[in-house]
Amino acid sequence: MVAEIFEKPKPILATVQLLPLPGAPNWNGKWERLVARAEQEATALATGGIDALILENSEDGPFSAYNQVVEPASAIAISLLVKRLSHLTGLPVGISWLGNDPATALAIAMNTDAAFMRVAVSSGARLTSDGLLSSRFQELLQAQARLKARLPLLLMDVTVDHIVPKTSETSVLGSGFASHLAHLLQVAHDLPPDIEKVIVLSDTDLFPEELADLKQSLSVPVFVEVMKRFSGIDDYFAQAEGLILCGGIRKSTALEAGQKPTIDMTKVEEMVNRLRGIKSVLEMSPEEFLKR
Repeated sequence: MVAEIFEKPKPILATVQLLPLPGAPNWNGKWERLVARAEQEATALATGGIDALILENSEDGPFSAYNQVVEPASAIAISLLVKRLSHLTGLPVGISWLGNDPATALAIAMNTDAAFMRVAVSSGARLTSDGLLSSRFQELLQAQARLKARLPLLLMDVTVDHIVPKTSETSVLGSGFASHLAHLLQVAHDLPPDIEKVIVLSDTDLFPEELADLKQSLSVPVFVEVMKRFSGIDDYFAQAEGLILCGGIRKSTALEAGQKPTIDMTKVEEMVNRLRGIKSVLEMSPEEFLKR
């Protein structure tokens, strides 16, 4: 399924961080502004060479107030945006729902033909700034049976923020990460064989050389979310089956107070071209330019 969704063998994904959705604590009632911002980010990412988009309700928090059931208005809003941005860019679009309601996330994915969905807590529990989120993965499988739906490709997060028994090791992998990964891999192994999945690791949790060692024990594809270690991005790209760009692709200042800066298309293009080994026009010799 990974090869069917993404045209390139090593896809580069990025997240469209949506402004607060209808029903969220920070919703301001301005639907047109929400849509315009989402379209701007999606267009900048697509023009910059990104292979797939992840729609995320990043600004909806705090999530502690409603992390068990998605507000119906929010679910409808993100469903409309999935269809709109998919049509606008022609790229595969997936969802990352931060409200810990996998059943509703599946319903959204099913009704919008979303290419994939990201599962932040697929086993154990995860400590977040809004409190402790426990896995509701079994509810996802129950919803699948109830809806008679096929699960889309699952991007399953693994991070040291997951609550697992501590180990005595001192490496980055020693702070509970290895224990959780082993448990998650067992969960993934126990899933029905027709469920396609990808493990998502973060560059804040492990170094590229640790990823190389870790992959020897993995039988599923690995994507790495690059948030901070841009100096090692080429090494992560070499080891992983795909990347999720998170940091380093936004403008330095925001257009409005209280908002994150929006996507900088030039930064996206430079990073994608660097990873793909594509030279800019300024770097080309006259002969190379004429062969384009």
